[in-house]
Amino acid sequence: MKKLFILFFVSTPFLISAQTTYTILDFSTHYNAQIEIEQGFENHEFKKGSFSIVNTTTDKQMLFIESDELIIETDLTTKEKTTSTTLPYDRQNFLIFQDFNFDGLKDIAYMDGRNSCYGGPSYQIYLQEHQAFVYSPEFTRLSYEYCGMFQIAEKTKTIHTMTKSGCCWHQFSEFKVQNNIPIAIKISEESMNPNGILLDYVEKERVNNQMIETKYSTLPDSGFDIQTIFSFQFKNSKKMNLVHAFSNQLYYVFTDKEDKVELFYDEDFIYHKDENTLTFTRKNTRYQISATGITVQTPSKNIPMNADGETIEGELASLLSLTLDNLRVE
Repeated sequence: MKKLFILFFVSTPFLISAQTTYTILDFSTHYNAQIEIEQGFENHEFKKGSFSIVNTTTDKQMLFIESDELIIETDLTTKEKTTSTTLPYDRQNFLIFQDFNFDGLKDIAYMDGRNSCYGGPSYQIYLQEHQAFVYSPEFTRLSYEYCGMFQIAEKTKTIHTMTKSGCCWHQFSEFKVQNNIPIAIKISEESMNPNGILLDYVEKERVNNQMIETKYSTLPDSGFDIQTIFSFQFKNSKKMNLVHAFSNQLYYVFTDKEDKVELFYDEDFIYHKDENTLTFTRKNTRYQISATGITVQTPSKNIPMNADGETIEGELASLLSLTLDNLRVE
């Protein structure tokens, strides 16, 4: 064991001298950053080594981190042949030097691996406090639990994140910083409704320190296999849409002035050729759609709803040219 210890001790200077060193010089007038990669890990995606921040005036080491998962990503067009490379700050993704908590002092984020959603980059965050860099688990969590590094909006002093699951669920969050901790003030979730037509939204907003939740659905206007057959608006800006999708299904979508769905129907329709009207019944209410509006028929009364003629698009009679599984023609 003693001989092995001596051999290791003698070999250590050689290993250190063979390290690959990256220096980031131009990100600050007060600090330099240095990354050292141990020999044998130069071509690994996750590199073993260390990262340090040094005060250029005092030569004091402000931060020193050892890691087995350093990632050096650059857009340098030439391959460096030396073991010492200068990385321009604006052409690398390892280090971010920015004011994250809006106190006027720039903070440090360094890429420690791919631990955010779908193997995206994750960062360790250190806030600058009293001429030191202090680790922030709360800010670090934002880069781990969402998709990549959060975004800073300096004008509104807010932080923005995004995460997703598959193709059909996305979440967008907005944070305010209180006592050096990011607090969610708005959360918006978007997902595909099981009917395959509508987009569902869940919005949460902090009011008096409580998150108030609102749910609604919309009819997407692009990016989906949805075609509008006939539509019109009313004077109050509400809108009626007859659409078909998946080639053989007819849908009725009634939206408010903010395009939020008030009524969605996808069951059986009847088109009356002689009258050029379309009807369907939901619970104990019958809806009759004509070329100029809607008549809602309840057990106690009829409610006419006249369309704004300037907003009519398409023709109701065009239903005859389509083969729709849930439409009967009489």
